[in-house]
Amino acid sequence: MPEKFDHNDKAELLSADRYDSTDPQRLISMLPMMVYHEVADIGCGPGFFTIPFAKYLFDGRVYAVDVQQEMLDAAAEQVREVNLTNVEVKLAGENELPLEDESLDGAFIAFVLHETETPAKMLAESLRCLRKGGWLAALEHKETAEDGPPVNRRLDEPEVRKMAREQGFRVESSHNLSDHHYMIIMRK
Repeated sequence: MPEKFDHNDKAELLSADRYDSTDPQRLISMLPMMVYHEVADIGCGPGFFTIPFAKYLFDGRVYAVDVQQEMLDAAAEQVREVNLTNVEVKLAGENELPLEDESLDGAFIAFVLHETETPAKMLAESLRCLRKGGWLAALEHKETAEDGPPVNRRLDEPEVRKMAREQGFRVESSHNLSDHHYMIIMRK
């Protein structure tokens, strides 16, 4: 079973260095997200993307989803600190999202596919939750990145594109975010 990010190191996920390398506002500008969308932040961790998404989705809703209760507790605390009312935290199972069929306009999976036992199943589960025309953005580490998971656990961009198409997604675009990360945006 692939190793999950250690919840004891969750402070790393909220560090200033992370904002420098993965600016949530820049990502939001690339996503087909509208202020009224219902969006899942899959593998939300302590809320690094959840909070900026919730602020942007002032007329929408964010489902902060993670398999680790400790991460959800940290995300819920972040939400309380900034007094957001449009976030719902939900505990997920491995490759099982606690969301209804066709309930989302969009989903965001950052640095999670490589942690799942079967990335294709996570893509299929995400597809199940999206409405027709809904979007999914997958953010992962490049094989050449100095930080991140061990190289043998990383998923290269062509591999994620292929998996997405096999699950029924239409790949819309891809972005080289830096020397370390890429993002693929796909549609149901």
